[in-house]
Amino acid sequence: MSTLLYSHSKGDLEKAVEIILSKATNFSLPQKQSQEQPDDLISQIEASRYLHVSIPTIIDWRKNKNLPYYNFSGRFYYSKKELLEYGRNRNHR
Repeated sequence: MSTLLYSHSKGDLEKAVEIILSKATNFSLPQKQSQEQPDDLISQIEASRYLHVSIPTIIDWRKNKNLPYYNFSGRFYYSKKELLEYGRNRNHR
């Protein structure tokens, strides 16, 4: 096992630091193309209470029956307005 050692001049290191600082200063995170976030979002538990159904039913509807939802970091949220529309559309079939 061999170890390689490199020796850099003070000027080289200063130039590298300048480049890094320049890139860091000009760096910006890309903006997400996020969809409009409704003001009336509720959690999955609140949605099940709101619709008077069980949490497994909410999950089933989300996965298999196109229940509209929003996913933020693995947590699911629902718009009250969209839940009402979904319920009305399901009842008119």
